[in-house]
Amino acid sequence: MRVLFLKHVINVGKPWEIKDVKPGYAANMLFPQWLAIELTPEAEKKHKEKIKKDEKHRMELIENRHEIAESLNHQKFSFTLKTWANHKVYWWIWEKDVIDEVKKKFKIELSKKHIEMPDWHLKKLWEHIIYIKLWKDAMAKIFVTLNEEK
Repeated sequence: MRVLFLKHVINVGKPWEIKDVKPGYAANMLFPQWLAIELTPEAEKKHKEKIKKDEKHRMELIENRHEIAESLNHQKFSFTLKTWANHKVYWWIWEKDVIDEVKKKFKIELSKKHIEMPDWHLKKLWEHIIYIKLWKDAMAKIFVTLNEEK
């Protein structure tokens, strides 16, 4: 049975990979846990469209990397967070939050691999420096300020 993997299954398949597996393994292990779906002609068509779209986006990012890095360089982003009484942050800022903010302001789609944070999340109320690495030779430095909600 041909399946399309949705998540990584160790020693079996990676996300968006198409493989043949035994029907019992697919029915009892992969499908109930949403690790894979059956590869129907409709699913195969969607899969090919997604691959084309991802490749197109990747090529646009590579071609325009210097312009994108220049437009993002030294930009300032601000987030307002709830805090406890002792000024400790109630919630953190992750890569996804930065990606969403860049997408909202600049209409540029990035992924987590492009974001280099000093830590794996931001949790202190001050200005942080984050690097956006688009390619080996294209990097932007942005400033993210965390403010306390009044």
